[in-house]
Amino acid sequence: MIRASMLILIGWGLLSGQVAATPAQFNQDLGKLAISITDEATGDQADIAKGEQLANTRCVACHGEAMLKMMPAYPNLQGQKAAYLFKQLLDFKQGRRQNPLMQGQAAMLSELEMKDVAYYYSTLTP
Repeated sequence: MIRASMLILIGWGLLSGQVAATPAQFNQDLGKLAISITDEATGDQADIAKGEQLANTRCVACHGEAMLKMMPAYPNLQGQKAAYLFKQLLDFKQGRRQNPLMQGQAAMLSELEMKDVAYYYSTLTP
């Protein structure tokens, strides 16, 4: 049985962007973007555990809580839309976004790894 309070929370989450997409929804969202990615990445389901491992080894230095407190100009990735984060990483990797540090980081990631880390961050609460 669904209670009114649950509907309000679900509705609020959808409006505020705090409800993370499922891996299947993430793939659908990627399909709506005007980007070209490999068939393997298009069909692959994002792996949250792999994304967490990548985030904790490659991203945490700049996007972790400690650094975000010291450097407010660095973006907090928690709770961002997975497809948005994936597109930003792809843009850095392909040179459409310019930032030497992020271009270097993105260059080391495969499209599957980008999906995993983007999906992981999308599931976190800011």
